[in-house]
Amino acid sequence: MKAGKNVFLPFGLLAATLNLSLSYYFNVNAEDLVLSKPLDTNWFFLGEPAFNYGGFFVSSNEPTIYRLPSTIFLIILSIALFRYLMHTRTVAQSLFAAILLGGVGGLTLDILAYGSVCDWLGFKVPEATIYSMTNISDLMILVSAPIAALICVKGLIARSLGFCTAIAIVSSSTYYHFAALGDFFLLSRY
Repeated sequence: MKAGKNVFLPFGLLAATLNLSLSYYFNVNAEDLVLSKPLDTNWFFLGEPAFNYGGFFVSSNEPTIYRLPSTIFLIILSIALFRYLMHTRTVAQSLFAAILLGGVGGLTLDILAYGSVCDWLGFKVPEATIYSMTNISDLMILVSAPIAALICVKGLIARSLGFCTAIAIVSSSTYYHFAALGDFFLLSRY
């Protein structure tokens, strides 16, 4: 089933804007918010914002040149997704491309507006000793990137490269989440 031209494009742009709005809120109000600490019973919590200035596979609390390749990649991908959604696609292709545009566009706008990505949503496995921070943009990319790579890209080689790239990006974003899960499983064995 084909979706009409531009049907999901406004959704993707609105999602990116919503991500920037949430980032703005947590950037501006960080000191005034009473946010929860990671409890042993919570998987997700609103935590003190963490500002990541790094790039893919690079975490940094200060501005770094390693952000530049990631920023250029995010800008190019945002433009490509915008152009992709300008044409008639299937509903599934349009939906996952729009969700990916919301996530990638949100990160891009966050970096261009503040120089960093604001992570405010905490993830902690109960009874684990470590936790990680994320944001809605990262979650949108986590959900949509692998699927979009498989259904939106034409050609087996291009689709395989797109899927591998999506998995690498998801891996760079979820490294600390997996570390928390690993810590949980190691603790549960004893």
